[in-house]
Formats: sequence, C-alpha cells, structure tokens
Amino acid sequence: MNRTVKFFMTACLAVSLFACKDEEKGEDTPYFGIEANFLTQTFGPDADAQYVTVKTNQIFTATSSAPWCTAELLEGEKVEQLKIKVTESNVVTSRTATVTVACQGYESVNIAIIQNGVAATIAIAPNELDTISNEGGDVTFVVTSNVDEWNYSIAEDVAWLSEKEKTATTLTLTATANREISPRKTSLKIFLPAYPDKEENIDIVQAAAFEPRLNVTPATIPAIARAGGAVTLTIDANAAWKYEIDDNWLTATETATTLTVTAANNTSLGGRMTELTIRLNNYPEFVQSYSIKQSGAADMLDVIFNTDGTANDVSPMTHNIQWMNFDNPLSVAYNAVYGRNVVTFNPASNGGSPGANHGSYYRIDYADNGDFNNKLADGHSFECLVKFNVNYVATTQNYETKFFSTHQSGGTGFLIANQSQGTGPNGITFLPNIPATNGGGSNWIWANSQIKPNGEKYYHLVGVWNQAEGKAYIYVDGELKREANAAGFYRPPSSATYYWIAIGGDAGNNTIEGAFQGNIVVARIYDSPLSAADALALYNEIAPRP
Repeated sequence: MNRTVKFFMTACLAVSLFACKDEEKGEDTPYFGIEANFLTQTFGPDADAQYVTVKTNQIFTATSSAPWCTAELLEGEKVEQLKIKVTESNVVTSRTATVTVACQGYESVNIAIIQNGVAATIAIAPNELDTISNEGGDVTFVVTSNVDEWNYSIAEDVAWLSEKEKTATTLTLTATANREISPRKTSLKIFLPAYPDKEENIDIVQAAAFEPRLNVTPATIPAIARAGGAVTLTIDANAAWKYEIDDNWLTATETATTLTVTAANNTSLGGRMTELTIRLNNYPEFVQSYSIKQSGAADMLDVIFNTDGTANDVSPMTHNIQWMNFDNPLSVAYNAVYGRNVVTFNPASNGGSPGANHGSYYRIDYADNGDFNNKLADGHSFECLVKFNVNYVATTQNYETKFFSTHQSGGTGFLIANQSQGTGPNGITFLPNIPATNGGGSNWIWANSQIKPNGEKYYHLVGVWNQAEGKAYIYVDGELKREANAAGFYRPPSSATYYWIAIGGDAGNNTIEGAFQGNIVVARIYDSPLSAADALALYNEIAPRP
C-alpha cells in the first residue's frame, strides 16, 4: 500500500543505522524494492522529514552517508516506511547525502538526499549614517552576511572618500576634510558578487566647511553726476573679497568693510557706463555686480546699447528702456570704428503701416514723467548717429521712416520724409509739432536737411527746437542744414497712449509705426536747445576712429 507523504524542509546531523525485522508473511514469495519516484528526496533548508515506502517482506537496513540526515523504520500493515529526516541548514549552498537501503540477497538501493541552502542575505550597520564632519574622519560599517565573499563600490568613485580597512565583517572608510562651501554627497553600495540582486545602499553626506556670506549695500547705485562724485558700498562678508572694474574712469579705495568708487568730471559730452563686480576670493559664485553710470551732457535721455540686446539710460533721468523683442529680432555688436556698441534693426520691411508688429525696437515711456514732458515743452534737442540700410538716392520711397521719435498728432523727433514732401523728398528731417498758440492745432515744423541717405554712410544728426528763438534746426555731421521758423508752443502727442520714445520706429498705439531698417550708435535727448558749436563738438567727439 502506497502512502501520501507531506515533505517538510529540515536539516539533519546524524547517521542512522537500523534493521527492520521481517514480519511473518506466511508462504508469500520473498520480494524487495523501492519505487523509482522515491529514489530522490529534496528538502528545503529547514529541519524536515519525508517518507519512503520500501516494498519487502524481508529484513533490510538503511544507512545515511551524512550526519545531518537520519532514517528510521515505521512499520505498516504490508509495507515498511522509512522516515528520512534532515536538520536545519544555515548555508546558502545546497548539500547532498545518500541513504543506502540494503536487503540480503538483493542489490542495494540508493536514495539521493538533496537539501537546498538558505537565501543569501546581507545587512549593513549602521544602515543610516549621520552627516560626516567637514573636518573628515573615519566611518565603520559592520557587514553581516551568510556568504563569505562580499564587496563594495562608491558612487562616481569620489576622491574625498576612500577605503581605510576591509575585514571579513567590517568596512572602514575615511573622508578628507571638506573646504568647500557646499556639502559633499555620494552613496555606498555593499553587494554579494555571486548574487547580484543582493545589495544594500547607504547615502553618505559630508558637511560643508562653512556658509560663505557676501552682502553689499546699497543694492543699486544711482547715476553719478557729470561733474563727478563718489559712492561708498558697505560690504558684509565672512571671507576675503576683491573687486573688478571694467573701465578706467573710476578709481576705487577699500577698507575691510567698504569700497568707495569715485568718478571724476566727465569731460566727454556723452554719458558712460561700466561694470563693477565684487566677489569672494575663494568662492567666485558669491558675487554682486553693478552697472555704474555717469551722466554726460544729455540730461533727458542717453542710451547705451548692450551686446545682450538690452539698453540702459545713463542720463540723470535713468529711464527704464524696454526691449520689445518681437519678430526679426534686433542685434547689438561692438563697432571698433566708433568705439561703442551699435544696434541693428531688422524689420521685415522699411516703413510700415500702423498697428502691425514690424520687428524689435526699444520703448521709453514718459506718460507719468511730468519733468520730462515739461523739458520737451520749453525747448529740446535730439541727437542720433544712424545709418540707413535703404538707399534713398538710388530709389525714392513713398513712405515715412521713423527711427528716433515720439509722433502722433503732435510730438517731436527724427524721420525720413516721403517722396512728396516739398521741403525735401526722402530727406533726413527733424520734426517737432509747434502751433503758434498754446494748445493750438497741429503744426509740423519740417526742418528738412534735404539729404537723402545712401544706404552706406553713418550720419550724425542734431535736431533742435529753440522756443526762445522760435526756430528749429537740423545739423548733419556738425553742419547746419536747415533752419525753420518755429515760434509757438510744443504740442505733445494726442494721447498719453503715445507718450513714449521709440528707437527703431515711431511711437504708435502700443506698437511701432514707420519701422526702420538700419543701425543706431547714439540716441540722446537734451533739455537745452544746443548751439551750432555744441552740434559740432558732438560730431567731433563721435567721429570715426582712425
């Protein structure tokens, strides 16, 4: 009779030798045997027992080859049962034994015993690590595993953390001192090479040396007057610091906690700007930068174009200049001939109808600047150094082109007249709106130079409205080209919507009109009406360098 047996996982340590006595079988024919499905017995790592049926009516013995496995006889009614037991295993490799069943007069039968090993394990203590001191030091990990061979790796193989000692059960790492301003981080992996899925990971962090500090006040530096002046900065730092100045028109003196920069009288007519940088010596990312401006003769607007496309006003009014960066972006590059940055405007077409977006330009709002409006109203001067990328000499154009103006049923500024303008078709013109009575109707004063741009030359322009004289003037390259009667009062644009200066076109309803293709080097506005001598001096100062 076969018996169903449930196998339990065990480990065994002893060898069992036993003999079973033959039952009285009467006149039965002798027999001895074990079915094939009993000849291999597999166990898990836990202590367990399994049963094997020996079919015989004879005396037999069972012998185990290993001490961790034993066998004992269980008597049945017609068959004999062997109980094979194994003890618990604590190793990861499997082990084998053989139980030999022998009966006199018959060939012995071997039962293969296989006991599987336990799962591979690994653990680290501590499994969470406190931050290592910035001064460095050792940290030891205890490695517990049921596998003899283990190894480790450090993420990115950082130079500041290395092995000090490795034993069968410990790993000691040593960290160098951290002199940086930021914490250092890596991770440690301990693993079993024979079992790739068995690993433990731990994050390792080393504290920063200290947190550098650099606070400089004030946060911004107002424009220095043309006559010169000094600005003192207070420096709160916990590390050595230094300063850098891009230009030589500023001098600097320092103490441990202050830096004073001084600008002498600005003898040039144009304003100037330079960069001041203060940084910690050993921590260059701790830095504070300033744009330092000094005014020139232009007291209402004096534009410096930056190579990143932005622009700054270095006049005492320090207007915010908005870069309206739309389609066909403008570009700025240094021009060695003039020793300044030059902006290039590249709209899709020269001129342009109102309401369309005709390219990138600059916008200077003055709707809320009463002082600016008052200065325009009592007489003013515009200065510009400009090149037109359209040859009006070769082909006349039936449109107006604006490049530096604030026109809308009033206002002032420069333009290129259209081909039907009687005072000079396509001539470079200064155009203020001056009615005879205060608040009177629109009256444009066409100070037209009658010079048509040739598409190649730079033109230095000065447009003047002198209220006291009742005259408007336009100077080209230092020479007076047109004088026009302009007695009366300044008429501003028709609505505050148009109270902005456009560079690259004319001030429309939140967009430019009369878009301009070309280059501008200088764009300035003066409160005072400039004289012929002033116009010549401005031209001589900006004249091309050899």
